[in-house]
Amino acid sequence: MNPFALLAAALLAYVRPDPAPGLLMSKERSRQLECAVVTTQAAVERRPGQLAPEGSRGDMADRGAVLCSERLLRAGLRAPRDEAILSTLELRVSELAATAVSVRPDLSDRTWRVEPFHPSAQVSAKIAFATKNALMAHGAAVSDRLVTLAAGDVDVITRMAPDLAYPAACARYAANGSLGEGDALLAVVLRDPLETALHAGVCADGRWSWLR
Repeated sequence: MNPFALLAAALLAYVRPDPAPGLLMSKERSRQLECAVVTTQAAVERRPGQLAPEGSRGDMADRGAVLCSERLLRAGLRAPRDEAILSTLELRVSELAATAVSVRPDLSDRTWRVEPFHPSAQVSAKIAFATKNALMAHGAAVSDRLVTLAAGDVDVITRMAPDLAYPAACARYAANGSLGEGDALLAVVLRDPLETALHAGVCADGRWSWLR
């Protein structure tokens, strides 16, 4: 065998596959992955042992990470609306996170929670994950803790018109202690099931406001 081929094979054994189509990743395999760019700290927390944490004095060079997971459904099996949302999800939530951070500088010292409102639990999970990454990329502190409502609250709020339901839920989050004084909630909402636009609202201190 060509010695250069042997050397290349030996080196490739120590290289983790790039999720982009190329030498180590076929197009078919790449299409089955869903990936997000995250900070080094976020990667260490979410995939412990796979990436060395930053040193006490920081890194010598800027580092980042790309976290990938298998698609829950093959390409083309989701509803066209959800495919449209997910195909540009990183850009969409990055814009929402940037808006939240810039429009509400008074919340800069708070820890952000994320709550997606989408009919699909699978799509909601992806929206939440991507939004948290986007907030961290904009320098915000983020928590994975969920906000909760009592069963009675859910029964009442789900009977309300949407324009009343979100402020009501926000008020209850504060009243039941689910969202504390040091927290803020960024809600990512699909307001119209026939559209693909994602809207965002902020809940803090029991008060709700739409960002877009």
